[in-house]
Amino acid sequence: MLLEVKNLSIEFHDHLIPETVVSGVNLELSEGQILGIVGESGSGKSMTAHAIAGLLSRHDMKKTGEILFEGQDLLTCPRAKLREIQGNEISVIFQEPMTSLNPVKKIGWQVGETLRIHTQLDKAQIKARVLEMLEKVELDDPEKVYNQYPHELSGGMRQRVMIASAMICKPKILIADEPTTALDVTIQAQIVKLLQRINRKEKTAILFISHDLSLVKTLCEQVIVMQHGRIVESGLSEEIFNHPREDYTRLLVSAIPGCERGKRMQEKL
Repeated sequence: MLLEVKNLSIEFHDHLIPETVVSGVNLELSEGQILGIVGESGSGKSMTAHAIAGLLSRHDMKKTGEILFEGQDLLTCPRAKLREIQGNEISVIFQEPMTSLNPVKKIGWQVGETLRIHTQLDKAQIKARVLEMLEKVELDDPEKVYNQYPHELSGGMRQRVMIASAMICKPKILIADEPTTALDVTIQAQIVKLLQRINRKEKTAILFISHDLSLVKTLCEQVIVMQHGRIVESGLSEEIFNHPREDYTRLLVSAIPGCERGKRMQEKL
């Protein structure tokens, strides 16, 4: 098993009374699998994803349980080992690329940053790899994009840049945290289709975090439903959407307006 999360709980201790934001979460992710985590804002889905990515390090936070990546517990491993894994073996795409991209650095420099950290490639080799990756994420004129700044690109182009940056070291796990929220439905469909191609071609496991059930239904083989920091239901996507067992899941599914959006997404794919 590529990833096993066992009884993960996360507490904040920045108030008089500790607040549990993730409670007893268990999940597994195997090579090439696409797993969706859905739930409303505050359900704990992003917090779970960030814990897996090693992005939770606040001193007023308590994390218990295990996050096993190829048998290595990411909650207890040395910081140096975690840095080796971050961006190299496990990468993240965030919701809004403008807040993740450096506004004063050119795209080529930013996409190549992970290669500078994790490889011994020289400048020419890094540039070649970056241009190749920009082409793989279907950006027109990669050489031009390489020399542009984030503000010169559209939202969809910036998200493709983020995917290129996340995938340039060919990670085993790609965490996509609400990666299409700021995009219109047409661009959303293109990004989902791109993630599907990456999954098929590279065998990259994808953890797809979203409150948009239409997208999750389109992309994910299996789904976990979270509420108030807990998993309330999990299973095959087909079963979750067609035969939800829990009241909360039924409520989420019923909120999809006639599944019309899901149908449009399927047509675009």
